[in-house]
Amino acid sequence: MTRAVRALVVTVLLVTVAACDGTTDDTPSASSGPSSASPTPFVAPPLRLPAVPSGGGCPVTEPSPWPHPDQAGRVLGPGPLHPVADYFDDGVLRLRDLDRRPDGTYTKKVRWIGSGYAGPVLVRAGRIDGPGRAGVEFSYLGEPRDGGHHAVLTRPDNDLPASTTVDGPGCYAYQVDGATFSVTVVFRAVAE
Repeated sequence: MTRAVRALVVTVLLVTVAACDGTTDDTPSASSGPSSASPTPFVAPPLRLPAVPSGGGCPVTEPSPWPHPDQAGRVLGPGPLHPVADYFDDGVLRLRDLDRRPDGTYTKKVRWIGSGYAGPVLVRAGRIDGPGRAGVEFSYLGEPRDGGHHAVLTRPDNDLPASTTVDGPGCYAYQVDGATFSVTVVFRAVAE
């Protein structure tokens, strides 16, 4: 082994040891709950849901066809992570008595699918035509964080069982944030 090659090997080993010295940053984070498995920190952008005057129209996001009909017929929003529109009736989430929880909120199954994105994602929701809360929770992935549900998607194609909770009838919006995108999807909730 030549002297130059030996020097290169020693340098690589020293850099590797320095990178893996086991030290951790004990600085508390602003988020609550366990830390993310994301290799790079994900900073939640501000929540920027649209506002709709009370009693005004709800600007529901139009469904678009999904290219894989074996997964879903239609989706909402530009993506790359979408709520499946098949759970909505033309942008309307139908609330039934059996969806009502003891606290008075309604929880509905709404699956999410995506294509072409792997990385951190944060989904938040809120009522945009008056007071009220909303939320999303993926069934088997992620954790509550930054006022929504945070997960790290490890594959570029995703099929995520999830639920959406709303206070009651009204106009609502999801804000879906990833490392490379931020989109808003608007839907109505109507009691049957």
